[in-house]
Amino acid sequence: MKTFLLIIYAFRDLIIRYLPNFKKTEYAFAFLVHPRNINDLYRKYPFFRYLPEKFTFWFLKRFWPVVVSEIEGLKSLKDGQPVRGFIMTTPLIAEQMLENKELAIKKILQALKLAEKMGIKLMGLGAFNSSVTNGGALLLGKTKIAITNGNSLTAAVTIRDVENLLREKETNDQQISFAVIGATGSIGQAVAKHFAEKNLSKLILVGKTPDHLTSLEKDIKNNRPEARLLTSTNIAVIREADIIVVATASADALIKSDYLKQNAIVYDVSQPRNTDPEIATKRPDISTIDGGLISTPGINYHFNLGLPREVAFACLAETMILAAEETTENYSIGAVEPNRIELIRNIAKKYRFTPYKNNQPD
Repeated sequence: MKTFLLIIYAFRDLIIRYLPNFKKTEYAFAFLVHPRNINDLYRKYPFFRYLPEKFTFWFLKRFWPVVVSEIEGLKSLKDGQPVRGFIMTTPLIAEQMLENKELAIKKILQALKLAEKMGIKLMGLGAFNSSVTNGGALLLGKTKIAITNGNSLTAAVTIRDVENLLREKETNDQQISFAVIGATGSIGQAVAKHFAEKNLSKLILVGKTPDHLTSLEKDIKNNRPEARLLTSTNIAVIREADIIVVATASADALIKSDYLKQNAIVYDVSQPRNTDPEIATKRPDISTIDGGLISTPGINYHFNLGLPREVAFACLAETMILAAEETTENYSIGAVEPNRIELIRNIAKKYRFTPYKNNQPD
């Protein structure tokens, strides 16, 4: 019966996109996700386990975006009324999105069309839905819906958590070497620029594109000439780092145990996680933290986010609170704007959304 209902709902969402005059309901927001890997797909649609994997990958390329759950519990601070929203998914797994960005963007635009027909006013972009659209920049002018990539609150949470880690090191900042992997990305740049203001022994910036690294280094040096920087496209340089922030857009586990310094701390905000699970068994001296998480008391997602109850990714939390604030303009698009980090942090506090406290090292 459950499988039958999933199929019915999927065809409903396809039909809605093509109806000329769909009766809209007042939904405030949608958050767009995608399966991180094949196991995510199996959790939501278990019947795919019985099909050949090759066929499943073929089918996903031809499937369409669908609603997977309704988010309940969010209320307006103005009048106490429910702020209704959905989790939607594009069907491609992370690897497929990176292999065919043109197809991924096509699926995202289909999701936006479905959202428009349902009366949604704000769309948040989760995981690679943000990456393949340059943080939402490639969607501008192609939808009437306001867009956020959620990176402002993710950066705010990351900065707060890492500042706490620095304090817990029980030493002055000058003795700590700090690395950002994915330093030229939206979150990575914000984190790198913030911690360049600290008196670190070294700030290591790792990225894929030399020109982007050079530009970031120049930007930081213009504001902080005394900053001790090391930029590299070689991830092996993180062996010098005491604390590593991982803010990459990769379908692979990039951070291996033999890349890491003794007693290093890895704070991973990437989705899917780019920290190799084998670190936990091979390197008990290493602390790995799932970063960018927010406690959202009273919110029921009706969806397995792979997180504790009432905990969400900061990008999702940003989407919700902006919707509750009745935001009708784009918020986080492309690179994170520093002034928006503090602004979204203060908005989150109004709704009692706070950084998740149980993701600290043992």
